[in-house]
Amino acid sequence: MIVQHLKNINRAWQTYYDRSKYTRLDKNERNIPFSKKMINDIRKFAFNDILQSYPSSFKKLTNEISKRERIRKQYINVIPGSDSGIKYIFEVLSGSKKRTMAAVYPTYGMLDIYAKIYQYKFIRIISEKNLITNIKRIFNKKLSFFYIANPNQPSGKYIDQKTILNIVKIAQKKNIFVIIDEAYIDFCKFKSISCFVKKFKNLIVLKTFSKSFGLAGLRIGYLIANQKFNKILNSVRPCFDVSHFSLKVAEYLLRKIDIKNSYVKQINKNKKYLIKECKKRDLKFVNTEANFFYIKMPNSQIKKIYNFMFSKKIIIRTGFLNDFKNLNNSIRITVSNEATMRKFFILLDKIYKRN
Repeated sequence: MIVQHLKNINRAWQTYYDRSKYTRLDKNERNIPFSKKMINDIRKFAFNDILQSYPSSFKKLTNEISKRERIRKQYINVIPGSDSGIKYIFEVLSGSKKRTMAAVYPTYGMLDIYAKIYQYKFIRIISEKNLITNIKRIFNKKLSFFYIANPNQPSGKYIDQKTILNIVKIAQKKNIFVIIDEAYIDFCKFKSISCFVKKFKNLIVLKTFSKSFGLAGLRIGYLIANQKFNKILNSVRPCFDVSHFSLKVAEYLLRKIDIKNSYVKQINKNKKYLIKECKKRDLKFVNTEANFFYIKMPNSQIKKIYNFMFSKKIIIRTGFLNDFKNLNNSIRITVSNEATMRKFFILLDKIYKRN
């Protein structure tokens, strides 16, 4: 018998067109090509054993992550993307009577979906301001966990480390887990909070190779938490949930790439280009601590701009919630290389009618 409440979850997760034929500025994926040398090196992993066999161990990748994060291997758990990490967390914590969770909202869309699937009450904090005051209020309720994407998406804002640690301390006293999703952390000027899992048993940090490494197509990431939690999490995950090929590519990139001086550096440089071009056109904008950027537009023109860009094989993002008022009437673009950004503005000049 079908679980009845699942019938009420409506999702549109596949597109009706081939996204590979478009310049994709809508999902914060990497748009800057890897070097030919890297692609040729990665092709070398596509041999029989890698394609035909299940991975026997995460040991090599865990060692590389340990070096990068400067944290011992027992805290690290390789997972098929931070999205799967969130799903596993819901599964692990669903045995509790406290089927209530909270998050700074709006945030990553799958949080809503998993809350519905696992039948959690979802308390939404509609502001990144006065967070501690709001936390103290909701932490009096029976919460299972509190989720923060930091930097957040869609706002692109970062919550400072002092505030995060205060939240973790308050939560620890009430036996509440705190999940910090750092998918975009490499793009901002602030440090990861991952080192604090050694001090706080209720702290779980999620990382992904999708954003700053640009491996969205390989679905791979890692979770940093205390050993006890990692052991329990491994009891709910499927066998061989990370592909052998994904493991090898992630190992390679961790050995070869200085992330702060490669793709991330290009993104931060090209944000300056975006700011310059917006100012030149007297366009209002919202910069972020991530790899995306907002340009303010009259609401009456947004659909027309989207359709025109789409007809020119460029996909942008529109339609944001009213919860972040400064994002109303805006389009969002993933920051790409300068040539792509220049093409975007040339097209924008053709379609955008200034009042």
